[in-house]
Amino acid sequence: MLKRAVSTAYYAMFHALCGSNADTIIGTSPAADKMAWTRTYRALDHGPAKNRMEQHLANLSPGMQTFATSFSVLQEQRHQADYDPDAFFRRSDAIALINRAENAIQSLYAASITERRSLAMLVLLRDR
Repeated sequence: MLKRAVSTAYYAMFHALCGSNADTIIGTSPAADKMAWTRTYRALDHGPAKNRMEQHLANLSPGMQTFATSFSVLQEQRHQADYDPDAFFRRSDAIALINRAENAIQSLYAASITERRSLAMLVLLRDR
């Protein structure tokens, strides 16, 4: 059951980022294009998002750095929880990861719309 909690903590972060991306790019008003919002929400890819945040960590604000480092840690822990049958999590470890995810999500939503939009562009668009 603790493995599931660790996995869910990561997915809470992932879906918070998906929602933030869609909200900052497409908008939240009733007039916002629902199809475009959904496509933007679903555009995030786990691995590339983590890699881009890690590569550009120094360029992010402190709040976005908190989110990015937590995203990376939680993604790695989720992989262990979901794919390693021998992985073991103590209750205290799971609670710490859940709290970390919650704090990271708060950091994401405390950031300015400009910072959130920049993060969305970073994780959604590939470098050329």
